[in-house]
Amino acid sequence: MKYTSKSKGGRPSKPTDEKRDRVVTIKLTDAEYFDLKARAKSAGVKLSEFIRHGSFRLTIVSRLSEAEKNLAQSILHMSPDFSQAMKWLNRFKTIRAAQKLLAVIDSMYEILKKLRPNKETAYVCENT
Repeated sequence: MKYTSKSKGGRPSKPTDEKRDRVVTIKLTDAEYFDLKARAKSAGVKLSEFIRHGSFRLTIVSRLSEAEKNLAQSILHMSPDFSQAMKWLNRFKTIRAAQKLLAVIDSMYEILKKLRPNKETAYVCENT
């Protein structure tokens, strides 16, 4: 009689660094749940994979601080100057109008540099 070893069968186990053993629970309304489920189905993936992919690919930019809000408002207050300089440039095509426009643009650029130094100017959520 031959002795044969029985193999366990099934899928081989994953290495420990690839195993997912943490569970995160979120609460959704029925509308949110069914919307996510439909979007996952249309993408052809499971709901958990859809949420995992979306959560790691989304970049959320922090809200503006009070100082940043004040800087942004100062840019908004410059908008009439910018508009007026553009009208002058289009109407008169003069060097004086172009210089005024460049001065306004330089002022806006300086304010923007203070607003978000060393960062891309991304003020909303971006999907990457």
